[in-house]
Amino acid sequence: MGWTDWAVPAASGLIAVGVSLGTLNAVASDSTELTDRLREVELKQAEDQSLKVMVKQNTDRLERLEAVVMENAKQLSAIREDIVRLCEATEARCN
Repeated sequence: MGWTDWAVPAASGLIAVGVSLGTLNAVASDSTELTDRLREVELKQAEDQSLKVMVKQNTDRLERLEAVVMENAKQLSAIREDIVRLCEATEARCN
């Protein structure tokens, strides 16, 4: 038995192991990259949700503020009418 009888199978085995390790490293690298990309997507979604909550809160506050302003406008209009009637009733000069 010569050295070629054991060298060829050994070389084939080493090549197979090398290809397997290369494939394993590539899969591990792809897995790490996919995990990083997934983390970025999750962070973006969390930011979007946070932004939606902030917009909703600001919209609710704006609606409450508008209601307060409208109520103040009604009260000021009523006060103005009362002053006009008071001035007319007392014949005062209310300019």
